[in-house]
Amino acid sequence: MRTSIRCITILVLLAWPCLMEAARAAPPAWPVTRISRFIDHMVVAHHFERKQLVAWFGQIHPLPGVLKLMHHPLEALPWNTYRQLLVTSARIQAGKAWMTRHREALAQEERHEGVPGSLIAAIIGIETDYGQDIGNIPTLASLATLAFNDPSRSRFFRHELSSFLRLCRSNHYNPLAIRGSYAGALGIPQFMPTTYLRYATGALHGLHPNLFVSSRSAIDSVGRFLSAKGWFKGSPVAIEAALAPDRGPLPDDVIGIPTHPPALRRAGLLFTHRLGPDTPVSLIALPGAFGTHYWITLHNFQVLMAYNPSIDYSMAVFELAFKLQATH
Repeated sequence: MRTSIRCITILVLLAWPCLMEAARAAPPAWPVTRISRFIDHMVVAHHFERKQLVAWFGQIHPLPGVLKLMHHPLEALPWNTYRQLLVTSARIQAGKAWMTRHREALAQEERHEGVPGSLIAAIIGIETDYGQDIGNIPTLASLATLAFNDPSRSRFFRHELSSFLRLCRSNHYNPLAIRGSYAGALGIPQFMPTTYLRYATGALHGLHPNLFVSSRSAIDSVGRFLSAKGWFKGSPVAIEAALAPDRGPLPDDVIGIPTHPPALRRAGLLFTHRLGPDTPVSLIALPGAFGTHYWITLHNFQVLMAYNPSIDYSMAVFELAFKLQATH
């Protein structure tokens, strides 16, 4: 969820050379001191058995390929390439069929949390091709690699590793058997372990949440997450704008800066959607085949970015949701 876009063909093509290179090399060593401190913490703070933790960590090795993928994420691609990989006719058609199968659950979630079913479908479609590809990288090894062998984000991933172990304990999962994305995202919606612990639910349908197999739990959980992050029911995500023909290029201090509609109109932006003068907005510019496309993003766009802090990701979700809604 947080750092992964789960598309099976793309991930395999990106990961395969890295993982094969790692497989040919001798397994790298763990930084023993860091793991020992982590085990001490889990024993004291969360009452894990030291012997069990030592046994688990003794059965995994660092994954250098994971580090390479983390530093070359899909979101780093140019917008046009990224969009073409994610908002495809195949994904739209599959999304229509998936929404038909889960019409009742999506409608119930929309009534309960106010999040459109098409948006939930778009997120799940981009993350895992509607649950068809939830990842195949050993989660314990990937999270441990990022927690102990990647200083740039070790604190974040130590926390996620702790959450993962607690998630496995509470659900009676074997940590060595769980697989997900290279960043440790899990299940149909690709929740990071901390997000899984906090937001996974199946309450609307009387289910114990299992995001690995239950689309209904995934629908409920994505809706719950977005609602908790402040989703405004009925409010737009983004509206299209155009630069007035008589205006030159926009100054840099207009794009990506929190502002209000009157300031955008003064800068030469044209848009027909009626927005209150005090509505918080931001302008983004994306390259298109025939020039720059301008979008005015609103509060719900920021909510989407809580799911994945990437403008390109949120725009891809927004566009896919629009196409699913228009064709469903």
